Amino acid sequence: MTESGSTEPEAFGTRSEAYGEDAFGAPADPEVLPDQARRALATLLTSRYITRSGHPAAWEGLIDNEPRIRARLADMFLDLVIDHEHDVAFKRQVDDPDAPIVLRREKPLGKDATLLLVHLRQLHAFTDAADAAVAITLNEATDFLARFRDPSDTDEAGFQRDVETALRGVERLGLLRPDPDVPDTWVVSPAVVALVTPDRLAAIRDQMQVLAGGERSAPETAPDPDIEQTDAAEEAEDA
Repeated sequence: MTESGSTEPEAFGTRSEAYGEDAFGAPADPEVLPDQARRALATLLTSRYITRSGHPAAWEGLIDNEPRIRARLADMFLDLVIDHEHDVAFKRQVDDPDAPIVLRREKPLGKDATLLLVHLRQLHAFTDAADAAVAITLNEATDFLARFRDPSDTDEAGFQRDVETALRGVERLGLLRPDPDVPDTWVVSPAVVALVTPDRLAAIRDQMQVLAGGERSAPETAPDPDIEQTDAAEEAEDA
């Protein structure tokens, strides 16, 4: 075994070099992505989204090889979306009704989780990648969702469970993560800006206004925020 841990003879060089030229020094197949790009593509396919801060190597590989990675995703009926303002990238199903469905659609969020998601999106409305991370506490989430609570509901414990369920629902999407240094506090991912599109935000906001106006006949399940991912992505994030 070599010092690098590889079982291959050092004469073969590094993996990156192997993809740059063949064993006789001739240029490698130009259709083969360099190792950096292949790793970025794999991370993109197995993650809901990638960010510059959360996936620095994959982000660098993506930016350096964007046209080729975009082409590979297009071969799979996927669009590459990059939000340079918030340093977020993700894949999305192409807008073609005849294209095969590659990404599994998430099951719709519950009403409270959807309302909370919109609130988090609004908290990020005037931030960019240079700003400090946005966070929300359990008390803040409780106060926000209390605005939409049925006035006749006196079950305090049940309402608190609903709030915590909503937080877990958004956390499951990867858009919230517990702050390890502050109890009952979650950091909001900047990806919420790119993933909750303006059209979807407007539709959900309309429903929020109906709920805030006391019309409790609104459906229990709010509109899907149109967030998609692969099965492999969920498995990777659960690992």
